[in-house]
Amino acid sequence: MQIKIVDLDNGHLMVNRDFLGFLDCNRLQDAQAIWDLRDESVKTIVKERRTGRAFLTSPNGLRKVEVYIKRYTRASLSERVKNIMSLKFFQFDALHEWHAQLAFHRLELPTVIPIAAGRVSEGSFNLTLGISDYKRASVLLDPKGRTDKGVRANIIKQIGLYTGRMHRAGIAHQDLYLVHFFLKGKDMIPHLIDLQRVIKEKELSDRWRIKDLAELLFSARPMVSEDEIRIFCKAYSRAAGFELKRHTRLVKAIIKKADRIEARHRRKMAENNG
Repeated sequence: MQIKIVDLDNGHLMVNRDFLGFLDCNRLQDAQAIWDLRDESVKTIVKERRTGRAFLTSPNGLRKVEVYIKRYTRASLSERVKNIMSLKFFQFDALHEWHAQLAFHRLELPTVIPIAAGRVSEGSFNLTLGISDYKRASVLLDPKGRTDKGVRANIIKQIGLYTGRMHRAGIAHQDLYLVHFFLKGKDMIPHLIDLQRVIKEKELSDRWRIKDLAELLFSARPMVSEDEIRIFCKAYSRAAGFELKRHTRLVKAIIKKADRIEARHRRKMAENNG
């Protein structure tokens, strides 16, 4: 789906045309007004990126609409030097995530609906519509739950197809943990969130394929069986045009990286508890 974009505020604000009236009725017509939106903090993992939630008025004034705003401030000099030393040359800000959201919609990969994005002197931001009536994949696949075996198989297949289509388009998420998949509707259609670190290549390199699939394996491994992993691999291979079972060295690299992620996770848990 191609989202139509309108540039406002002398180029400082980009708006999804479908939401022009929505922003107008909430007096959010320029970049600074959206940046100053009063919200409640939801997540702050790093100080340069904060996520907040707000409830705005619908154009007809009859209901409240849940929205999320991400504000990015410029990384400190020490953080930029650290990224360069770690060979991390990608510059991620709110506008990068906005363009990733638009790319996912063009590819018909369900994700959050972008409303607006812009830049002010303090930094950059993006505003999205909250996803409603969803269920988390990590909850439905929890072995302590009562999800039917056939429903589980469909969820895993749908996530495999989604991930394969994403990789076939040369896109890597870089934070592809199961918790970032929201499921909607009777068919459990996956919606992938938190696109702030998305990268795109003409053809996805093994480095990013391994990273994404290792993160997904690490987060799903305690919840799924070997048979269910095979369901994922079959669906992924078909959608990606990349037969995993023919790339044994890459599969071993995915498992090895997933093991390293798990070891790091255990160390952090031990440090926090000790």
